[in-house]
Amino acid sequence: MYNFLLIEDSIEDSNSFQDTIKRLNTAADEELYHLEVAETYAAGMEKVSEKINGIIVDIKLDGDHSGNDLIREIVEKFRVPVAIFTGTPDTEQDSSSPIQIYKKGESSHEEILHELCTVLDTGLFNVLGGTGIIENVMTKIFWKNLYPQISLWKEKRAQGIETEKVLLRYAVSHIQELIDNEVPAYVTEEMYIKPPISQDIKTGSIFQSTKDGLYCIVLSPPCDLAKHGGNFKTDRILVCEIDNHDTVNTAITDKATKRKDKKADIQNAIKNNSTDYYHWLPQNTLFVGGYINFRKVITYPPEAFIKEYGLPKVKVQEYFVKNILNRFSAYYARQGQPDFDFKSEANTIIDKIMPIEAT
Repeated sequence: MYNFLLIEDSIEDSNSFQDTIKRLNTAADEELYHLEVAETYAAGMEKVSEKINGIIVDIKLDGDHSGNDLIREIVEKFRVPVAIFTGTPDTEQDSSSPIQIYKKGESSHEEILHELCTVLDTGLFNVLGGTGIIENVMTKIFWKNLYPQISLWKEKRAQGIETEKVLLRYAVSHIQELIDNEVPAYVTEEMYIKPPISQDIKTGSIFQSTKDGLYCIVLSPPCDLAKHGGNFKTDRILVCEIDNHDTVNTAITDKATKRKDKKADIQNAIKNNSTDYYHWLPQNTLFVGGYINFRKVITYPPEAFIKEYGLPKVKVQEYFVKNILNRFSAYYARQGQPDFDFKSEANTIIDKIMPIEAT
């Protein structure tokens, strides 16, 4: 059962919504939906809790209160899907906000409920909701791994170490360890973090040139990008260009004539088995994708880089960054040992160890 909260000061509108809920439950022959109603701003905030699966808010509430104020409070304190259902014709929402606006008289109650249920069915709020998987995992880690070590962290704190941030990182590593064997194969969107958590230049950050529109990825070692006194430890930012996804794919498949052979060539390419110098970045809803070209290496002074590239567009997730750096390093170390006359050199060494007369 989905448990929704309607915050609406119009009794007529709230009764109409309740009638829709009753009709849908009757048609389904079970109680699919439950709707609680709050008629005021204060009552709405009192009813918001971790038990609520979704919230429907009117913008114009009692007195001088605004639904926008209430939404701001919800966003700061809770993790729950929200929909705006309003009769205010000029209601606008930040284009980056996931909160949908539905106009009274134009949108049906069923449409709003369907959208909220669709969002809930993704599992996002099962993972990150107030009583979701992350909360349960953190409780387990807290009692089993972290709290039993409290004497260690007290000692570190006494040494002046900023233990809160260290513990945050340590807790995240425990979560990763716990779920690694419990999840299916990666989906390509997991490779990217968008928008980037940090607007700083980071290893694995992807930028787009304001001059020619080309993308590049920062491959400077993380230690070089650490700042001291506001300045990087390095005086050059190292990047590799990202070649166009479709252009490279076409070039890879040009030599093959049969579909199965083309498919095999593409599979090799995206597994990074086609060449030493290309590294596949998947194309999906978060990024246009492409192939990092390790042969196209450029370095910039930090000021020049910031001027041309501005802020990062997307960040490659750390797990994948390590793989990229490993392949990048391997590409430039691939020459191997220079050739010598190893047979002659071996004879010389053996002669020193065991002179001919001794044998």
